[in-house]
Amino acid sequence: MSEKSKLLVTWLVVGVLLVVSAFAAIGALNRDVYGPGAFVGTYLSELAEKDAAAALAMPGVEISKTDLKAAGLPEGASGALLRNATLGSIEEITEIADEEVGDGVHEVTFSYEADGVYGESTFTVAPNGTRFPLIPTWKFEVSPVAVVNLSVEHATAFTVNGFDVDTRAVAPAEQKPAFDNIVNLQVFTPGHYTFETSTDLLESEQEKVLVDVPSDMHEAAVTAGPTEEFVEKAQEAVDAALDTCAEQVVLQPTGCPFGILIDDRVDGEPTWSMDDYPEITLEAGAESWLIPSTTGTAQIDVDVQSLFDGSITNYKDDVDFTMDGQIYLLSDGSMQALVTGEPVS
Repeated sequence: MSEKSKLLVTWLVVGVLLVVSAFAAIGALNRDVYGPGAFVGTYLSELAEKDAAAALAMPGVEISKTDLKAAGLPEGASGALLRNATLGSIEEITEIADEEVGDGVHEVTFSYEADGVYGESTFTVAPNGTRFPLIPTWKFEVSPVAVVNLSVEHATAFTVNGFDVDTRAVAPAEQKPAFDNIVNLQVFTPGHYTFETSTDLLESEQEKVLVDVPSDMHEAAVTAGPTEEFVEKAQEAVDAALDTCAEQVVLQPTGCPFGILIDDRVDGEPTWSMDDYPEITLEAGAESWLIPSTTGTAQIDVDVQSLFDGSITNYKDDVDFTMDGQIYLLSDGSMQALVTGEPVS
């Protein structure tokens, strides 16, 4: 073989090796940098960095009403929690499986720790064209957004991971505010979410939920109870209502738990005063906070004229009564007390 032929063969071999190396490099890039696992890893990194907007902007993340319905999720689920303020910590992110399930679709599984809680989630991704020749791009075939069906009992506000939410802001427009509420909330998968009610007047146990299944429904419930401050303010509202009753210059104040019947003729105006305010407790009812039956004492002071001899005497006596009622917590933080009851005979 001539020197020229040998040189040509050498260059051909080098060329083949370069092509093979190039394809190998592209294959490695497709697998490690531009593969489905890398795509999901980028999404998880955005959540770890608490960049909700960047995560939401990735192909296939944002979920439409049609997608919600197709997944069997409430179409009106609010996206108010898809923000930085509700994201917890995500650490130890590790790809543990990548399985092609047909038509180029991959199911990629990652493990992680969300606020210290270990979890695993499987994401479904599909080809989404190419960025450069032979470099694929990806999209979520199934959105990683999930929905939490949250029951909020005895309150119209709650917090999620410390972020304050009013149920009236996330409920469907046609849903009227109520003493008990159910709201559907879109959240990122994965995520560890702590729901609670914690205000000066209402508090609840924490409800912790690990959202680890994309496009699925997760359940949570928050049951609020009155704080000591709430009971104190409710007591003040009841005392004020009874004081208003005592201002009525009649023997039987209207809408009040105390009153008296006198056989003789009343001379002048009767005067009521509160001698012993009933001590209240609170329990949840169907539409308001209820005051279980309790007792108190009012005092009547009135001059009466005897029907027998016309003499006038002062009548002053304690009137014991039983009382129950309702407490309404109004939107401005004030309270309305409605009291009912009757004198103890």
